[in-house]
Amino acid sequence: MVLDEQTVMLWLGRFLWPFLRITGLFLAAPFYGSSLIPNMVKAMLAAGLALALALWLPELPPYPADPLSAIFTGFEQIAYGAALGMTMQIVTAAISGAGEIMGQAMGLSFAEMQFRDAPGGSVMADLMLWAGLLGFMAAGGPLWLFAAVARSFAHGAGIAPISSLASLAGLGATLLSAAVLLALPVLMVTLCVNLIVGLTTVFAPSLNLLSVGFPLLILAGLWMFLPTIPAIGHVALHLTGQCAQALGAMLPHG
Repeated sequence: MVLDEQTVMLWLGRFLWPFLRITGLFLAAPFYGSSLIPNMVKAMLAAGLALALALWLPELPPYPADPLSAIFTGFEQIAYGAALGMTMQIVTAAISGAGEIMGQAMGLSFAEMQFRDAPGGSVMADLMLWAGLLGFMAAGGPLWLFAAVARSFAHGAGIAPISSLASLAGLGATLLSAAVLLALPVLMVTLCVNLIVGLTTVFAPSLNLLSVGFPLLILAGLWMFLPTIPAIGHVALHLTGQCAQALGAMLPHG
């Protein structure tokens, strides 16, 4: 049996098209792109998912045989997969941003987690990042992403036009508003504590602001943070739904 170049590139394309797109997805998506997952595991998982899609997807075009076209197509597919993954990154980024705002308001911005794979932010931001990641997984975010990658090949190996990325840019306002709204109770309490401590120091100048006001600010912030914990799941579910709608707008249509 003699195989020509067209047949080889056709067989290779059935694997490379989904593999490159999934590779880009793993670079930017939450959970899939976690630094806690070894790169070898990510590569094997991407290859396994690409093989599963290659056996399930309809006929895909052959991969370009020209070296320049092959390199350009590879970058294009990886960038498109990364854009799909970046859409769901809004969920964890918004909740982590709320933790960063809370930490700044409570005076905990200096406290950092000390372990090898720590993200490097404040303690509140790291805790909220893990909470957002768990909420994202509970809302079915990883399944949404994989389904979106599979759905993106419904009309061949083409990608959506650049204008569809406007839905991804529009999620920036959603990120900021969700982060501020989630951190708003803590911001209100810390503002009240700062005002009370400031007025107290006016009438009692001998009062040590650091020894009284600083612990009071942290305790009041943590006390107000506890009732907001159940709201994280609702926020993650709502953001996942909004990101899924933006994800659908970024898929090729007809």
